[in-house]
Amino acid sequence: MDTAQILTALRAQRDRISSAIAALEALNGNKRHFLQNLQQSSRACRRKTAKPASASVAKRTVSPEARQRMAQAQQKRWAKKKRAVKAAAKKVAAPVAVKTAKATPVNPRGSR
Repeated sequence: MDTAQILTALRAQRDRISSAIAALEALNGNKRHFLQNLQQSSRACRRKTAKPASASVAKRTVSPEARQRMAQAQQKRWAKKKRAVKAAAKKVAAPVAVKTAKATPVNPRGSR
């Protein structure tokens, strides 16, 4: 492709873009009017999507009795977990006591 062909193609593309711009300006009056409408529509869109400060997240009030029930339930969950851990430790500790007579080290995580 030689330089003259490239220039012809670029000028044709420039003319198409200019005509598209002119058509858009004709739809909305002039370029300035078009830009003002664009800015106003973007502001309106922001207003619709923006949440007012007062309607952010509503705080939930929990009564003291409910707090007490939640605390007791959490303590029960932790106690249950602690009992399970202690029981597992006892199961692991019993075979280790038997194996210590052979004087072989035991890895609590398994064989590695």
